[in-house]
Amino acid sequence: MGPQECDRNQRDAGLSLAELVVAVGVASVLMIAIGVVFNGTLQGVGALQVKTSATADARIAMEAMTRSVRVVYKPDKQSAIEQNQANAITFYALLNRTGSAVTQMPQPTKVQYLFEGNCIRQKTWPASVDAAGNVTWPSSGLVSTCLARTSVAPTFTYYPTGSGTATVTDPNLVRSIGISVEVRDPARPKVKSVQLVGRVTLTNLVADDNNPDSNG
Repeated sequence: MGPQECDRNQRDAGLSLAELVVAVGVASVLMIAIGVVFNGTLQGVGALQVKTSATADARIAMEAMTRSVRVVYKPDKQSAIEQNQANAITFYALLNRTGSAVTQMPQPTKVQYLFEGNCIRQKTWPASVDAAGNVTWPSSGLVSTCLARTSVAPTFTYYPTGSGTATVTDPNLVRSIGISVEVRDPARPKVKSVQLVGRVTLTNLVADDNNPDSNG
């Protein structure tokens, strides 16, 4: 057997056990590193999607509440605000949900915002007027909507004026309301929550203060 044939046989002998173990080890490390990077990327994308969704939900909830609170109204023989708690509020408002302009003032709708079952919920009761002109808000007319799913309750702060930091507990003295909405996905509690804060002046009640004869 010549020298060239011996060299060829040595090259065809393949990898030794030690070389194979080293190769497998390097491949395993690379696979683990790739898996960690891939998993981290997926988690980052998932967290971004959750936060984007939470931001949209928080804006929807805040817009719905501020639009309704802005038109709080005092019906005849009723208080404008029935319930003013830290995490819930019930009031009457002049809502136009027809999507078109109205030629006369609508009947006030009873509105409630509260935290219920991991949800910031809006409840409305349209007014019902009988033949004698009496206005009621029957429970059969209830419309309940989940504005945002979250593990954090909204908070309401009640003020006697449109500015200033002094607060009041008497619902008849409330003239502006601070609203805080924080949305945290109950299924992904480790993802940072989204919080929106606003303050709304009750323009109808302020107008009534300036013109006491405008409303009974």
